[in-house]
Amino acid sequence: MTADSFPDDRLNRILDAVETIEESIGVLTRKQHLDREEYKADSEARDVVERRFVKMTEAAIDIAETLVKQERGERPASNPESMHLLDEVGVLSTGTAERMAQAARFRNVLSHTYGRIIDHDVVYNALQDDLERYRTFVVEVREHLDSIGAFEE
Repeated sequence: MTADSFPDDRLNRILDAVETIEESIGVLTRKQHLDREEYKADSEARDVVERRFVKMTEAAIDIAETLVKQERGERPASNPESMHLLDEVGVLSTGTAERMAQAARFRNVLSHTYGRIIDHDVVYNALQDDLERYRTFVVEVREHLDSIGAFEE
């Protein structure tokens, strides 16, 4: 693929999604100072963390769907599949694709659960341990876009 074949509207959509991911990482990084008990006792902090995970994962899924559609001409069948297809088309490394497929499944859980149904320990663990997968995702997407000349005018 060349820059000539990568539409500006798709690039702008991807860059907007990257901005959402980076903003969410910043918010979540600031919440990492909470210890487990503080996190579990603070419903507002939990709401912010859960929503930011959903937002940044939806942004990553949007990026994946946009790139897969550009490469294959069709949308992936599922959110996790969109991440695996990015591996197949050479956008993501296999490890990043698998970690992002897990993130897509985690987003589905957060989007469809509420109240006491949510396992706050799982979300807290993700807050402490899983932000790097999103940073790596953004780096690999940018590297791909650069390699195909998408940023060139």
